[in-house]
Amino acid sequence: MIRAFAFAVIPALLLPWLLLPIKNPTLFATLPVVPLALVYARAIARGRPRVAAAVALAWAVALTVSTVAAAAHSPESATRGIWHAGAYRDEMLRWIATGEGAEGNIARFLPRVLVEYALVLLLAAASAGVGALILGSLLLGYMNGYVGWVVAHADQAVPPIHSALIAWPPWPMARVISFVLAGTAAAAWGFPRLYDRGAARPSVKPLVLVSLAFLAIDIGLKLWLAPVWRDFLRGLLGASAGIEAGGSG
Repeated sequence: MIRAFAFAVIPALLLPWLLLPIKNPTLFATLPVVPLALVYARAIARGRPRVAAAVALAWAVALTVSTVAAAAHSPESATRGIWHAGAYRDEMLRWIATGEGAEGNIARFLPRVLVEYALVLLLAAASAGVGALILGSLLLGYMNGYVGWVVAHADQAVPPIHSALIAWPPWPMARVISFVLAGTAAAAWGFPRLYDRGAARPSVKPLVLVSLAFLAIDIGLKLWLAPVWRDFLRGLLGASAGIEAGGSG
């Protein structure tokens, strides 16, 4: 199991630094997933969804730490080399500067979250989890690219780790856990039905229930804390929070 964690996590720590300078969003979204997908699908095939979920969560943490650090070092490369990173950065800056946008509006953010959750379930069930891992890489990528940009442009008196934690609020953390558990449950459900009818059929109900709990935490925290967090971000970024969309690389 230690080898499985190392095989998935070490590339996630190293590859963002190597891939960002290339500025190829497709490579950035797919290459770090390959080692994880091999370990993850193997755990699913062996009827060990908890191991699969644990490896995926460790990978997500490693990829996040590495991508944020690399993006903070070279924010221009991040906005060009990570899919949707520039557009998401602009969307968040508009919200921070004006309060307008999906981040603080449940009528706009809730449908997107629910659609993404449904996509995770469908892709995972149909692909032993691999499709959902690629989707997760895309979603994590642009979030981490934005966080790296914030760290690079934050008040220099604030330690980078504090800037990163402000830019990565608790509700998307809950969402990552929710999506990983949901995808793993769907993969464990789908594999013996689509790929190997003789494979073990582990119970996925606990994973589903915990996933739904974290999804509810995500939505509740966002409703409760988003206005407060916007003030944190405005204080952290200062004049940078007023940058118009597309105004900074």
